[in-house]
Amino acid sequence: MSRPVWDKPYRMPLIPRIISAVVLVGILGGAAFWVLDLSKFERENAALPPPTDAQLAAARPRARATWNLVRANLTTRLHQVNPLDLGAVWSTRTGQICGLVNGRGSFGGLTGMVRFYSVQHTPVFHQDVEHLQFQQAWFQCQRDRWVELHAGAEETGFCGTELGKRRCYTVRIRDRVRTIEN
Repeated sequence: MSRPVWDKPYRMPLIPRIISAVVLVGILGGAAFWVLDLSKFERENAALPPPTDAQLAAARPRARATWNLVRANLTTRLHQVNPLDLGAVWSTRTGQICGLVNGRGSFGGLTGMVRFYSVQHTPVFHQDVEHLQFQQAWFQCQRDRWVELHAGAEETGFCGTELGKRRCYTVRIRDRVRTIEN
């Protein structure tokens, strides 16, 4: 006795099965490549390990000497007669000095904390170079903190300054922290 036509199991043709298998393998291969590429990118851009005590002792005198040259150039560049209002300042493994400074503008008013890094003992500010170039250099500064030269604020703008610390307060909103001026 034969089965009726509507009761026979349907079998998909061979070509659509092959196409589906190729698509599935392609999607899985792409996902695997994406995971490997992302992990490689994260390893390359992770923060570098901190120095050992011996490395720190060897690097500190060179970093201080470089910082003295950069600080003199920074004072000259910002036309400062008073001592500089500094935020965090550090040296990288390559001897580059990075940090934040509150300088006076062309009209004599304080500008708020701005980022800088040094190239051959000359401070470079954001307005001196292309935006992307500054961001890449600053990213390298952030990930390679080798010798701390001055402890201070890492926040840019008014709230990172000494006066700003007294006038700004921190507000917590659902795991986000933002600073508001009074």
